[in-house]
Amino acid sequence: MREKWRNWYEAHLSRWIPAYAFFPLIGCFLWNCLIYWGTQQIILGLGLQVHDITSALDRMVPFQPVWVSVYVLSYPFWVVSYALTARESSREDWFRFVFADMLSRLICGIIFLAYPTTNVRPDILGDGFWDTLMGLIYSLDPPLNLFPSIHCLASTMSWLGIRKCTGIPAWYRNFTLVFALLIFASTLFTRQHCIADVAGGVLIAAGCFWIGRRLRW
Repeated sequence: MREKWRNWYEAHLSRWIPAYAFFPLIGCFLWNCLIYWGTQQIILGLGLQVHDITSALDRMVPFQPVWVSVYVLSYPFWVVSYALTARESSREDWFRFVFADMLSRLICGIIFLAYPTTNVRPDILGDGFWDTLMGLIYSLDPPLNLFPSIHCLASTMSWLGIRKCTGIPAWYRNFTLVFALLIFASTLFTRQHCIADVAGGVLIAAGCFWIGRRLRW
């Protein structure tokens, strides 16, 4: 069975993602889901106190539902970025990236449980396409686990993973940074996060990536 799987993989998927990177890539996704959704269930189940760290500066940011377009596009952006990182990195660099990514989610999970955060979302008054989509996001994603922002963390990891992959065109590496910055903005304009959430996500991603690059495990 293992040999058949290996032959099928080599014939169909190996040019996109190396075999050694496939299961760690899936593992990153599953670990992210476990941390994000699992801690939400614990917070709700235990009735933990939640904190609103929205600042006066955050309240000055206008609510712009059209930015939900960028917010939603972050999901395929992460998939493509992580897959490209797996394909273009050396085996060692890839596993360092996986370690950093999983460590960052573990830190997030600890913070989510130790200091749960929430915010007060604005009323959606319009009935246009972006308003409807924004309302759908609000209904599917309760205002929990906001600090640090996993949206901003994963976007930062996407850029950090790709930025030195010389096999990827420079224009796309630059695009990854620009789009990550747009995702940061989208989390604020959609009121999914506040400035502290964005900063927390970026700092944890950068710190874990730095650790992953320097450990000799």
